[in-house]
Amino acid sequence: MKQESRKIQRFAVQLPCKFGSNQDKLNGIVLNLSAQGCAMLAEQLPSKSTYVSLEIDLLNGEAPADIELAGVRWISGQRCGLEFIRVSPEMLTRLQAFALLLEKAS
Repeated sequence: MKQESRKIQRFAVQLPCKFGSNQDKLNGIVLNLSAQGCAMLAEQLPSKSTYVSLEIDLLNGEAPADIELAGVRWISGQRCGLEFIRVSPEMLTRLQAFALLLEKAS
């Protein structure tokens, strides 16, 4: 069994997302997700150590999960890792509930 070095388990997903500044949104795919961060695949990635806002479509028919501020922690090829820095309490609750559903399904 592989040891997980993260404090919070991340779940493999394929969720459409939009990221960037308020005026300029790009499309990406969230590859794994926790309440504290995600890995994302995109043709045009933000630069390392920059900050973006992120909207993740949880594919549940509700409005996308809106991450107000996420920091780009690493980049590898077409992938990057995002740490969620500013998330509203309501969105954090939605992300935690979504992660709980994924945990039960795994």
